[in-house]
Amino acid sequence: MEYAFSLGKNIIIGITGDSYILHSKSKIKNSRFIESFRKREQSVSEFIKSQKISDKVKLVKIDDFLGPTLSKDLLIDAIVVSDDTKKGAEIINQERANLNLPPLKIFVASSVCAEDGKPISSERIRKGEIDRQGKLYVKPLWLKRDLALPEELRRELKKPFGLLDRDFLKPQDQLDIIISVGDVTTKILNKLAFNQKLSVIDFKIARKETPFSFSDLGFSGDEKIISVKNPAGYIAHDLFLKVSEIIKSGFERRTVLNVIGEEDLAVLPLILVAPLGTIIYYGQPNVGTVKISVSESSKEQAYDLVSKFRPI
Repeated sequence: MEYAFSLGKNIIIGITGDSYILHSKSKIKNSRFIESFRKREQSVSEFIKSQKISDKVKLVKIDDFLGPTLSKDLLIDAIVVSDDTKKGAEIINQERANLNLPPLKIFVASSVCAEDGKPISSERIRKGEIDRQGKLYVKPLWLKRDLALPEELRRELKKPFGLLDRDFLKPQDQLDIIISVGDVTTKILNKLAFNQKLSVIDFKIARKETPFSFSDLGFSGDEKIISVKNPAGYIAHDLFLKVSEIIKSGFERRTVLNVIGEEDLAVLPLILVAPLGTIIYYGQPNVGTVKISVSESSKEQAYDLVSKFRPI
């Protein structure tokens, strides 16, 4: 956006409308997590105001691929695109030629890279990989070294990480990716037919072994079962790796992550790896069932906590 401001005296910014996104779901990955048009329009407006250039900018809603670019009443000389959308600008010029309109000069804005050297994109933000500044939510070290829980964090982690869910389920949750953590929570969700994409269990209740089987917890036997070792008081690097692999697989099958050890801290890597909008239910001892809606805020909170763990 700043690149466009450096090129022209007056700028028109196109913001995709809700109907366009709705009809493009098959082409836009993780489109379910795209904010509404109103929220995105508000974010752009706030940025423009912060730059004190409101008098130079006009916002337009785009309801189709071509937007307003074929209008004879729209006096524009150039279009600013990314490497990924350059082809679209070339198609626009082809359509303008068919209408005897002059071609637009195409400027390609350089990508801004995240910590891993890959471009920052709205898709990566929606997938929960990076924040808006390009910071990785999962440090590469966490995929290589086990993390020990510092004693000073134990009290803080006893507090509910999300909201105590007294109703337990709201109808709209069925539209989200749902993950359960804990044997009792998982058993309840299975009984209520949540059809959660991922269940994390350890066959323990209050850290005591149970005689439960997978069927006792309500699983049909068709689920994909993956085992991982994770000692109590640690977040094993293999836990991070397994969670990442499962979520990147796209949940083609319901999956059970069977933790050999304890799953108490599994909520943290799940928050850090899951796409925005994911719903995580877990049981908090002596508190009840806690519901977390994965957001940029909850990811930052989890990132800050895990950053305090001690690599071993």
